[in-house]
Amino acid sequence: MTAFSAKAFPFPMHSICVWQKGNILQEEYFGAFRRDDMHRMFSITKSFTSLAIGALISEGRLRLNDPIVKYFPEYTLKEPHPYLAQMTLYDMLTMRTCYPSTTYKIDMKSHWVKSFFTAPADHRPGQIFKYDTSSAHTMAALVQKISGRTVLDYLREIFLDTIGFSKEAHILLDPFGCEIGGSGLVCTTKDLLLVARLLLSLYNGTWENDYPDLAGCADSIYDRSFWKRYADYIREAMSYHVSTLHEGKTLDERQGYGFQFWLVRDGGVMMYGMGGQYIVLYPAQELIFVTTADTQMIGGGTQYILDEIRRVALSLGVTEGTAPALSKTLNVKESTCTNLPALLPQQAAAGTACINPALFGRWDLQPNRGGFTKLELNEKELILKTEDFCFAFPYGSEHPEKTKDPKYQQALYTQAYPQADGSLYLYTQILDEYMGSIQFMLQHKDGKPTLYIRKIEETYYQEFNGFFEAV
Repeated sequence: MTAFSAKAFPFPMHSICVWQKGNILQEEYFGAFRRDDMHRMFSITKSFTSLAIGALISEGRLRLNDPIVKYFPEYTLKEPHPYLAQMTLYDMLTMRTCYPSTTYKIDMKSHWVKSFFTAPADHRPGQIFKYDTSSAHTMAALVQKISGRTVLDYLREIFLDTIGFSKEAHILLDPFGCEIGGSGLVCTTKDLLLVARLLLSLYNGTWENDYPDLAGCADSIYDRSFWKRYADYIREAMSYHVSTLHEGKTLDERQGYGFQFWLVRDGGVMMYGMGGQYIVLYPAQELIFVTTADTQMIGGGTQYILDEIRRVALSLGVTEGTAPALSKTLNVKESTCTNLPALLPQQAAAGTACINPALFGRWDLQPNRGGFTKLELNEKELILKTEDFCFAFPYGSEHPEKTKDPKYQQALYTQAYPQADGSLYLYTQILDEYMGSIQFMLQHKDGKPTLYIRKIEETYYQEFNGFFEAV
């Protein structure tokens, strides 16, 4: 094997563990960190919360299409905003809420769970990925409400104690006594490996042989039928449900998202925590990487770790360019849109798919911060109108199409990338006196679209930010 090397990283690595087909190929601890030390795992917690939600679904106590307001009447208005009322567990698991950001960060003095039901709704749920930690935080509160136990205590009863997960591991509490279900997990590197091995076994369908003690008690509610349902959930959780091309900050964060799991290059699946906390699984090769680190001092530092993981993975049999597993629940016909998530605009396979025809049309827009009143998408261009300007973005599929905008008079180059979830990603380069980009993500549901725009340019195009809903 090609060893994972942490020597060249411009930040502290704390641990690395590489496991394949029952064998630990590499296990190292660096600096002051030791094998039995507890470590904050940050957003890996989200995946643990998903595991608990999946167990409750497998028990029949929750359903993916349950509206979240059903379970928190104490925080919900008698007539909640329609977008909030529509939001389901499926929307929350796939980071497609009705909010533009983490709700409890709007006012850190307010009750964190309550904020999820009182923050201003911004757009329809179930449309477009937008990273939101309050979603996982609320689902952790739901786990406690339904099971009567914390996320870890509930999972301990089902499998954590059986596989040897540390008794000292815990999830930190928010200022109001609720588990920080989006980022509060504290455990060891070994704990992460133990959970990853079980997930791999469930995903690959080998759990009955690998973990005979889990379903050995016929009179338990966690019997063989439960584990079959749970394995189905794990496979869905670790499959592609939604595009993240517009939102991912690293190459691997742009590959798509499942149920609080990221998809990565070459057929991998990732549990990811801020600062370099990673579990990366390659199911086909029965391969697992676990890392802990502190990359916070280096912008984009996590890509160093992901690139090193990928280098070693390719040496261990991972096939470069392998597509992620697609969810069985995607409602997009293969003949309509078969393009898998692109890496970067210049690396995407142009002309490999057609645009979902449901996205074509003309709509009036709801009042919005950008002042846009009209939206149109046709086979040649995307058009946004304000009272004073008509912004037309002609796009190409094989190569970018050039235009000049009427307001800022900058040269724009736009290319289209249809996505496997039926959405359309348009990448516009600003390449003139000013330089930057405008990213569009358009999705369609119930006869009308939701548009998300993100601009990266320091001077102009301030109106090109946020969510925009059709009337």
